Amino acid sequence: MYHRWRFRVVGLVLVCLALGTHFWVSSAPHHSSGLSRVNALWYDLRFQLLPPQRSPAMPVVIVDIDEFTQLREGRWPWDRSKIAALIDALRAQGSALIGFDMVFSEAGHNAAEAILEQMHQHSEASSVDDQSSLSTDQLKAQLQQLAPALDGDRILAEQLGADTVLGFFFHNDGFNAGALPPAPIQVSSDEDFPGLIQMENYTANRDMFNHMFPPNGFVVTVPDGDGIVRRLPLVMKHKEGIFSGLSLELSRLALEAPWIRLKTEQANQTEVITAIQLGQALEIPVDPQGQMLVPYRGYSGSFPTLSATRLLQGDAEEGALDVLEGAVVLIGTSALGLADLRTTPFQTSFPGVEVHANAVDTILNAYWQQSNAPDDARSPFYVEPDWSDGAVIAQLVFFGVLLAIWLPGRSLWVMLLGTLGSVALVLILNLGLWAVGHYALPIALILLCLISIGGFNLITGYWSTARQRQHIQNLFGEYVPAAHVAHMIAHPNSVHLEGTQKEMTVLFADIRDFTAISEGLAPNELRLALNRYLSAITEVIFAHQGTIDKYVGDLVMAFWNAPLDDDQHAPHAVQAALAMQARAEQLRDDFRQQGLPEFHVGIGLNTGPMNVGDMGSRYRRAYTVLGDAVNLAARLESLTGYYGIPILVSDTTRAATPDMSYRTVDWVRVKGRRAPLIISQPLGDRTAHSAQKAEILALHEQACATYQKGDLEQAQALFHQLKQHWPADPLYDLYLQRIEAAEPTHWDPVFTHDNK
Repeated sequence: MYHRWRFRVVGLVLVCLALGTHFWVSSAPHHSSGLSRVNALWYDLRFQLLPPQRSPAMPVVIVDIDEFTQLREGRWPWDRSKIAALIDALRAQGSALIGFDMVFSEAGHNAAEAILEQMHQHSEASSVDDQSSLSTDQLKAQLQQLAPALDGDRILAEQLGADTVLGFFFHNDGFNAGALPPAPIQVSSDEDFPGLIQMENYTANRDMFNHMFPPNGFVVTVPDGDGIVRRLPLVMKHKEGIFSGLSLELSRLALEAPWIRLKTEQANQTEVITAIQLGQALEIPVDPQGQMLVPYRGYSGSFPTLSATRLLQGDAEEGALDVLEGAVVLIGTSALGLADLRTTPFQTSFPGVEVHANAVDTILNAYWQQSNAPDDARSPFYVEPDWSDGAVIAQLVFFGVLLAIWLPGRSLWVMLLGTLGSVALVLILNLGLWAVGHYALPIALILLCLISIGGFNLITGYWSTARQRQHIQNLFGEYVPAAHVAHMIAHPNSVHLEGTQKEMTVLFADIRDFTAISEGLAPNELRLALNRYLSAITEVIFAHQGTIDKYVGDLVMAFWNAPLDDDQHAPHAVQAALAMQARAEQLRDDFRQQGLPEFHVGIGLNTGPMNVGDMGSRYRRAYTVLGDAVNLAARLESLTGYYGIPILVSDTTRAATPDMSYRTVDWVRVKGRRAPLIISQPLGDRTAHSAQKAEILALHEQACATYQKGDLEQAQALFHQLKQHWPADPLYDLYLQRIEAAEPTHWDPVFTHDNK
């Protein structure tokens, strides 16, 4: 029990360490660690196990500048007029909105201006006559007239409008390019929003593309520490402006929301962003950095995708363009050379434009659900709730304390199953909250805590069990039947080595006059003879489920009902004593034939309460029994020589073996005990006696009862009658001598033995 509480304290300490780690990690949310890596992997696995199921909303379509498109239309960058033609083709198919996951920050190629520049450089380098100069001027004039018609940038700028959203980049590379559009949200210098992602530089579109005031949105993705894009920034801060991302702008236009606002809460005396409001239409939950968890539908190709060249060439399959009717279209690229591929929870080489498509689809689906299925409590948004810290603490305390208290002292299999069961419950609970409420809760620290507690208990349990098994083997291997040792090793918890009191039967067996016998033998002969005797006696005791306590010279001490429980300990002990005498008779015949001295064994048994356990000093210990009941058995063994009877048992042993036949021997007081007791001789199974033997035994019991009552004349006559049946039995001579020496006026049937 002491060891169990020690292990429980260690388990509780592990829970406290886990709680401390949680508070430390929570205070540094951007800290990268093994725990955050495990949480990230679990986040990815949950998407693969339970991918999002979204309701139908406004269709989202991807127009892909893929390898096939570049093969037919030429390598990127294209003439901007081709982009304008693509916009025109999309509008012709009824597209509602067009978003560009690309930036037009540099001037496009104009063939007429390029020729004019070459002609200018040529004229400065060479002399020409008047006639050729005239023809050159005419050619320049014609090219200048053609230049506007060949200006792809101007053509594209004229195609841009309220239904197109241009992309731009934020970065911290130390330079700016293009013209940054006005920020949708202006903030004052005292509005810090410390958690919001802030960028110092930008690469935006040419200023001419902003003349028609098309909406703009940044196309920045910020991967986690392991390079996987799990979140998408919807807003970013640059100087004193907060800009919206491409996904947010497309969603705002699709929902016809007039404005974007940040919803904040006060935390640690600072304003922390919790959500983004799209007008009165929708509220989007975000983290303090302004990022939303992207609920990926699945692998690349989850959205309808059209190759850009099919639109430009007009050779798409019949019906393939129907998906564009009323759709939000995102134009991007999956071509390897254009470096717009990301790593997501589903796969590597995931087109960046599909990241934005998943975000737009989620936002539009949330609005559709809010408008058409308001009773559906499961939002399409996946969130890390503000109560996630409390959930982690609650699980650490509940499951951790439960395992810490419950595991110690259990079997190894129970420990293993308990640990795996608790881990499974945590996983199921986490998956359930993910599936039902789209709550992304961390799990790594909880699993680490439970596995640590379980692993500690398994290791210490295995070590303790191995040590206990070795201790059992060392303690009982030579003193307990092999079957008992195997059972105890297989079930070490069934063995109680601590001191305890229980009712048991103890046996003492000693060779009478052993000193005289040993004097007649050489040392080696004595050793061999004694080993033969002890081996034979031990074999009999083991066969009757007894435990050898000790050998003291020729004395053997054994007991029953420990270390394993034995409800029939008294019958087993008496049967063992009878079998020991039978085996001793066989040994006497063998010794006689070999010229060795004969020997006789006296055996005493008693049943009663005894203290049993692993006892001793720090130098030497043994599993043994102690108590007055043990001492009485030793007294009975010593009385066997006095009465000339091989086995004597106490009245408690006789009462505990009703199926055995006994012959009453005497009423005695032994040294060290004031209370008298009846001692008896076991004769074997009651049903095995013949009618004649049963009659003689009844006569014996009548004689003893008459003697005890003090009717000495009648007792004397009965003992004389018995002596005729058993003339060699010294017991009847003893009783007849007592009767002759008795004083009837001071009669006491109890005989007191003053010697041990």
